[in-house]
Amino acid sequence: AFGTVIQEGGFPIKYKQGTDEVEVASEARETRQFDGRDYVMERAITGDFALVKAWKADTRGNLIFKGTANNFNADMAKAGRCTIAEVEEIVEPGELDPAQIHVPGIYVHRVIKA
Repeated sequence: AFGTVIQEGGFPIKYKQGTDEVEVASEARETRQFDGRDYVMERAITGDFALVKAWKADTRGNLIFKGTANNFNADMAKAGRCTIAEVEEIVEPGELDPAQIHVPGIYVHRVIKA
């Protein structure tokens, strides 16, 4: 969106009631150049809570997903300020193969057995 109204600012966010006049307009976005290409910077979306469903976890919060649960759950677990994982099976630390872990326990705050 480099060179557009989104980057330059002024995009209508709120109109005055009953008119076409803009009451609140967007601010200009920060731009940066990487490898000769221009980019518009945008803040990441962060939720207060992330609720994810996992197949297996250990008591330290390391998660393994099964099937299509791996599509977005890993990204959501990392994006939430507080991640709550509902899992089918909880095992002791060391029982999960480190190569199979999709989300490390540093991102998980609560583990609940389904």
